[in-house]
Amino acid sequence: MLILLVLLAYCEALMHIRDPSTWESISRSESVRSSPYKWSEEWLDGVPLDHFAFANKDQFKLRYFINTDSYEEGGPIFFYTGNEGKLEGFAENTGFMWDIAPEFHAAVVFAEHRFYGRTQPYGATSYNTTDHLGYLSSEQALADFVLLIDHLKQKRIPGAENSPVIAFGGSYGGMLAAWIRTKYPHKVAGAIAASAPVFWFVDSHVPEDIYAKIVTRSFLGAGCNRKAIERGWRALKNLAKTEKGRAYLNELFHLEEKSRVVSDDDHKFLASFVREVFESMAMVNYPYPSEFLAPLPGWPVKEACKFLGKVQSTDEDAARQLYEVTNLYYNYTGTTKSFCANADRCEGAFAALGDPMGWPWQSCTEMVMPICANGWPNDFFWKDCPFTMEGAIENCEKTFGKVGFKSSMLRPHWPSQNYGTEFPSASNIVFSNGFLDPWSGGGWSMTPKIEGSLVSIILKEGAHHYDLRGTHPDDTEEVKNVREQEKAYIKKWIQKAKMRKN
Repeated sequence: MLILLVLLAYCEALMHIRDPSTWESISRSESVRSSPYKWSEEWLDGVPLDHFAFANKDQFKLRYFINTDSYEEGGPIFFYTGNEGKLEGFAENTGFMWDIAPEFHAAVVFAEHRFYGRTQPYGATSYNTTDHLGYLSSEQALADFVLLIDHLKQKRIPGAENSPVIAFGGSYGGMLAAWIRTKYPHKVAGAIAASAPVFWFVDSHVPEDIYAKIVTRSFLGAGCNRKAIERGWRALKNLAKTEKGRAYLNELFHLEEKSRVVSDDDHKFLASFVREVFESMAMVNYPYPSEFLAPLPGWPVKEACKFLGKVQSTDEDAARQLYEVTNLYYNYTGTTKSFCANADRCEGAFAALGDPMGWPWQSCTEMVMPICANGWPNDFFWKDCPFTMEGAIENCEKTFGKVGFKSSMLRPHWPSQNYGTEFPSASNIVFSNGFLDPWSGGGWSMTPKIEGSLVSIILKEGAHHYDLRGTHPDDTEEVKNVREQEKAYIKKWIQKAKMRKN
């Protein structure tokens, strides 16, 4: 995610971060659905808060899940590098690891990222000051994972001293999987990095409008009428100009009282709310019903396009088209009675995870990922480019100034300095990306290729880390073949690692 992963217009044209629906669904998946996979929850004690200096001697406990049902002595360890959220959601939505563990006689481990889920180094005060939040970073998390790997091999898993470790991850987790292989190749034998936007940073020169471009491409490819969508944005703006029109929008979208359209300027938050639906639905465009971000039918983008086949003549009908798409995404089950659309007033989705400001913090420090829309002809949104560092700093100071954020903390060049804009010495990584996934625009490659033992696989019918999901009767033949390829690479990495040990 996924994830996984998704967008929220944190401040239009200044910074995009994960959609709150991601956090909401991760929390919901833990509490509502019983998981088909079983694990033991365990904790690693004595993890240093700072792995790279000796001034702060604080320590914390790192949560992880483990299953050794298929493990045989000396077998590999399948290690998921945890994302920006509770661990349960990633364990439940990475069925590929569980499906192939018996074949490889592997132990399965999911490691939680520091400052997310229940791994809170300072408990309830972890987010209260930059003196604490300053230790939330990808490089500190990677060092945590290395410490856990040593613990697993030396103490926790019998006979695992020489067990090869294979990293898995999707979205930000996929970035971490790739980076742990490049930074710690002596600890990790190979990595499956699915939908990992490892180059979505300023020094990689990824077009800042490519996310919106790919979203548009996916919807138009599924049969949507571009002009119908663009007409819808104008309709929201027009209707918000009058009291009658605002009343229509409030009733049409079933908006909660605290999120109602009350001025002509309020069309902006409503349009952003609908835009997030397009951006998120493109990510989870799977061929079968899923609940990763929200309960959705199979091929949801195609279903959405059934409402967007032609341009409507009235503002009311054009706005209703956008409502139908929104309702499909947020209310496919028919159980949602109202929507809270104004991100400034709607905190329920943010509160669901318990630490919703973690990714925003990373976006304000090391994970500065320029994203915006340019409108026609690039995409069917409105123009909010260019992304500016000045705007990002202003937004971050507004959000985190009260806990001590300073402009010098935003380091847009750090990812390329720390991890690189190319991987000339890296090996044994499969970068898989879906052609339908907007995040593919920042991946290692947007085309299939092989450089040494770095492999790019593109799924023409793939959305966000589709290949990491568990086997499903309605899987495409393409994803079945991709998983077989990935298994072949994993087998090769394990064999080579064992040969080195012998």
